[in-house]
Amino acid sequence: MQKKDFAQPCIETIPRCNDTELRNSLSRLLAERIEEKCERLTKLYNSCGKRWNDALFKLLARSFGFGIQGNAFEEWASLLNMQALGKHNDNIDQIEAIFFGQAGLLSEESIPQYYKNDALAGEYYNRLLREYKFLKSKFELQEMDYNKWNGNATPHIRIARMATLLQRGCVSIDRIAECNTITELHKLFQAYPSYYWQHHTQFGGTATVGTGDLKNKQLDVLIINTVIPMLYCYGKHRLNAGLCTKAEDYLHEINSEDNSIIRRWAERGVCASSAADSQALIQLNNAYCTKHRCTECPLANIG
Repeated sequence: MQKKDFAQPCIETIPRCNDTELRNSLSRLLAERIEEKCERLTKLYNSCGKRWNDALFKLLARSFGFGIQGNAFEEWASLLNMQALGKHNDNIDQIEAIFFGQAGLLSEESIPQYYKNDALAGEYYNRLLREYKFLKSKFELQEMDYNKWNGNATPHIRIARMATLLQRGCVSIDRIAECNTITELHKLFQAYPSYYWQHHTQFGGTATVGTGDLKNKQLDVLIINTVIPMLYCYGKHRLNAGLCTKAEDYLHEINSEDNSIIRRWAERGVCASSAADSQALIQLNNAYCTKHRCTECPLANIG
C-alpha cells in the first residue's frame, strides 16, 4: 500500500488559497505554537523555583545542542547545581570546572586515547580537575555519564561558550528584555570561549586555527528556540504586552529556518519568508499532519 503524502489533503486546497487566506492560516498556526511553547516554559519556570534565569539557562542549553545533542545538553543542564554556579559565576575557571565536571568530561575515560597523554599532562585540564574535586565535595555535585555525548560532534566548545555567557551575565531575562533589535540579541549571545578553547576542540586535542564566532544562522537558532519564547512567556506572566509584541516581531524579522519540514512545504507551494512562517509550518506539521488531524487543518479546509 502506497504511503500517503504527509500533506496530501492540502495539495488540492493550496492552489485555491489567496494570499490573505494563507496569511491568516499561518498567523493562527504561529499563535498556537507560541502559546504551546509558553505553556511548556511555564512548567519549566515553576520547576526552577520560579527563577526566570534558571529556566532560561536550561532552555538555552538544549538549544546549544543544535539538533544534534539537544537531549544530552538538556540532561547536563538538569544536573547543574545553579546554587554553586551562582556563588562562583565571576570566576571562569570555576564555572568551566563545574560545567565540564558535571558533563562527565573531566573523567580520564572520556578523553580519547590518542589525546589522553597530552590532556593529563596539561596545566589547564589539571587546574579544572582540582577545582572540580573541591567544588564537587563542597556542593555534593553529581556528573552525567560521558557516554551520553555520543556522535561525532564534541560538545566541549559549546559548553565553553555557555560558560562565557554565564560569566558575562548574558543568561539574563532582564538583559534580553533590554534588547530592541536582532543585532543587539546577536551581540548579547555571541560567546567567544576562553583561551584554551580557542585552540582546542577537546582536552588534549590538536591545536586548531581557532573556533571563531557563532554564525548568524546559529545565533538565529538560539533566538528562535530560546530567546523569543522566553521573552514572550516572561511578558505574558508580567502582563507586559510590549514584550510579547516584541517577541512576535522578532520572528517576522529573522530569516526562515531551513529544515526538511520547510523544504517539503516549499515543494507544495507554501514558502516561508520569515521565522514566523517557518514556525507556523512546523506547527502545522507537528500538530496536524503527523497526527492526521486533517479535518481541523487550517490549510486543508480553506475555501
